[in-house]
Amino acid sequence: MADEAEGHLSLSAYLTQIQKAFRAAMPDSCWVVAELSDFKRRPNGHCYMDILESRDGTEVAKARCTMFANVAGKVLQQWQEATGGLPQAGMNVLLKVRADFSPQFGFSLMVTGIDPSYTLGDMQAKLQKIISSLRERGWLDLQRGLPAPSGYWRVAVVAPHEAAGLADFKRDAEQLAGAGVCQFEYFAATFQGKDCSESIRDALRQVHERHQAQGFDAVAIIRGGGAKSDLAWLNDANLAAWVCRLPVPVFTGIGHEVDECVLDLVAHRRFDTPSKVIGFIKTALMSEASAARARAEQASALIQRLVAGQGPYLDRAWGYFSRRVVERLHAEHRNLLDRQSRFDSGRARLITQQQAEQQAAQDRFSRLTLGLIASERQKALLGASRASAQSLALIARENARLALAGTLYDKTNPLALLSRGFALIRSPGGEIVTSAQQARAAGRLDLAFADGHLSATVTESTNGGCACSAAAPSPERN
Repeated sequence: MADEAEGHLSLSAYLTQIQKAFRAAMPDSCWVVAELSDFKRRPNGHCYMDILESRDGTEVAKARCTMFANVAGKVLQQWQEATGGLPQAGMNVLLKVRADFSPQFGFSLMVTGIDPSYTLGDMQAKLQKIISSLRERGWLDLQRGLPAPSGYWRVAVVAPHEAAGLADFKRDAEQLAGAGVCQFEYFAATFQGKDCSESIRDALRQVHERHQAQGFDAVAIIRGGGAKSDLAWLNDANLAAWVCRLPVPVFTGIGHEVDECVLDLVAHRRFDTPSKVIGFIKTALMSEASAARARAEQASALIQRLVAGQGPYLDRAWGYFSRRVVERLHAEHRNLLDRQSRFDSGRARLITQQQAEQQAAQDRFSRLTLGLIASERQKALLGASRASAQSLALIARENARLALAGTLYDKTNPLALLSRGFALIRSPGGEIVTSAQQARAAGRLDLAFADGHLSATVTESTNGGCACSAAAPSPERN
């Protein structure tokens, strides 16, 4: 209190003054339109919400809301009776709120009521806007303009993974597939939340790609039961455009007997539940089978009547046909014999002609062979004559060279020279001595004559030369 006397306030006192000002300025509740960005219900029954307002994609206002359990029980019961579910993020809602400020928890809006009719009306307005846009583009009736399938051999199914409605659908579908009557290919997608439209469009894109490779007869978009407010996720312009432009008839079985979403309005056929979709396909197949059986029976009966009425004619025709066949066979047999005779004659002439040509060719070959042999013989004789002449000339040249070599040998033979008075001088080591200097150096010489050898001693002469004194002759040696 001392602080207050000095002009200061505690935080609680200041916030309490703000609380009083809030209650004085806005004592009553007010209906507010906003988008629900988050909704949570606690186990104790209290509900907490986030609401916002956007303009041109930009958030311009945001607030937190609280709805206590004593109010939430009644408000949500009324909402569920009208919509079949709870409020969800993304919905446009009309809330009855009262501004409240708490020193402990700050500012918040206390929710005392939610008008479900506004949200349902907003959903319907959004639906009508989508329908108008599709009509302006000329897409609204594209699916209904497609011809009904002439048969159901392959069907694509777009559904939430492991949904209850899908299980009901599969019970009959598997019987048809097991009997080989119809094939079903399944594509999973999300049917609630912000990703709903994109998820289903991705599934339809896969269906379209598979259809290009191997065509589908129909596409079933099924979900099963759910709250009426859940249909808001399926009221999407882009998703509706995809369904309209799909080149395959689309059957919907969303699971609502009374309420419709935009997919029901643009589809080729609309059914209340997935079971009714597969029931229709099953009935169509049975009807087609019955019609085919009836047509077959009619055709069989017609054939039997035709056969019974045409019996005499067929007998006469058979007799005529048999005679014509026999006549034709005889004619063809005669023709065949004639052709065989002409073939044999032609073959004999051809053989004779070929034999004559072969003999003439053989004669020509013999004459050519004999001429070639004679020519080659002449060439061989001429070659032998030339070889003989060349050999004789070569022998004569070699004999002349040999005689010349003998003459040279006789003239240069040491024995012949010795017989003409020459002597061969060797040193004691057997080396031939060709100069006086070698003789002085040797001192003793061996003189070889034609009739024997002499040993000589080398002495100096008075005039500076050298002289030899011979010793007794030694036996002749080579």
